Amino acid sequence: MEIFPAMDLFEGDIVRLREGRFEERTVFGSDIAGTARSFREQGAEWIHVIDLEGAKKGFPCHLPAIGTLLDAGLRVQYGGGLRTEEHLEAAFSAGAERVYSGSLFASDPSRAETLFRRFGARVIPAVDIRNGCVAVSGWQKTAALSPERLVERIAASGFTLFLVTAVHRDGTGAGPDLEMYRRLRGIFPDISLIAAGGISSLEDIRGLAREGMSGAVLGRALYTGTVKLGDALKEASEC
Repeated sequence: MEIFPAMDLFEGDIVRLREGRFEERTVFGSDIAGTARSFREQGAEWIHVIDLEGAKKGFPCHLPAIGTLLDAGLRVQYGGGLRTEEHLEAAFSAGAERVYSGSLFASDPSRAETLFRRFGARVIPAVDIRNGCVAVSGWQKTAALSPERLVERIAASGFTLFLVTAVHRDGTGAGPDLEMYRRLRGIFPDISLIAAGGISSLEDIRGLAREGMSGAVLGRALYTGTVKLGDALKEASEC
């Protein structure tokens, strides 16, 4: 299983939300370059960037940070505010190796086939789930389709790797929603899932590995020191 250290960005700061609420925002400084170097020195290969400001405004706001992260030696997985094909192209042009989007797929699932033909596996569909419903537009609205139906529609277009965030656990340290991931894996055994939301211990990483996750995003736990990135990477490599 692969570990993705997260960097949530808002107005140039590194932040974390609680349960997707912008009013419950904690700032962890603004040293993007130094934080990225620290992740790389601890063994990370990827960094998972969440452009929270972009997610709220509807267009990417932190594309220049991608170059800084590349300079630190990290491969960049970028999302937040990517709501058009032009936004995806802009992120790739800025240096992102992979991008992810939720609202772009949820707003019109029929677009998935076009996106897969144009970008292939460089794009990861993101399904953000809050208490059984798909959250979109920076987690501020709810999509019409259920998570299961949305995944089914997107997977039919050829996508095999999904980012699934338990928004109701995000930033809480309450642990991942293992039941949710177990259910999705049972319904869709042929797709791979990157889990995010609430992961706060090495046992959480072991639990996600047991449920067959291909990756896990670590955020707040890294910034508070609850989990050491090096330990998480080691644990995941042995799962």
